[in-house]
Amino acid sequence: MAKILSVEDDSDLQYLYSMMLARRGHTLDAAKSTADAILMLARGGYDLIILDMNMPDVPGTRVIEFVRQNAQLRHMPILVISANDYYRRQAMTLGVSAYLLKPVTLRDLDALVHDALTGDQA
Repeated sequence: MAKILSVEDDSDLQYLYSMMLARRGHTLDAAKSTADAILMLARGGYDLIILDMNMPDVPGTRVIEFVRQNAQLRHMPILVISANDYYRRQAMTLGVSAYLLKPVTLRDLDALVHDALTGDQA
C-alpha cells in the first residue's frame, strides 16, 4: 500500500491518522515541523502528504513549494487539513489536491486519501 507523510504538530491527530491509515494497510511517517517534513521528503519514498498549514516553525506552504519545485516529487498529491482558511488560496494555487478545515472526520479523510492515491479527484 502507500507510504504517507503526515505533517502535523498535534500528537493526538497524528495518532488518529496513523490508526486509520494502518487499517487500510498504509504506513504513516510523522513530521512535527515543516523543516522535518522537508528533510523527510528529500529522502523520498512517499506517495502522499497530509499537511497542516499552521506549523510551529514556518507555514506549511513551504512544504508545498518544496514538493512542487522538485522534479521527482512535483506530482505527489497533497491533502491540506488546517484549522483556518487563511492559506487556502495560496495552497490551491500551488496545486494541492484538497484543502479541508478542521475538524475533519476520519471517514472524510479516508475517502480523500483513497481518491488522491487512485487519482479520483473530486
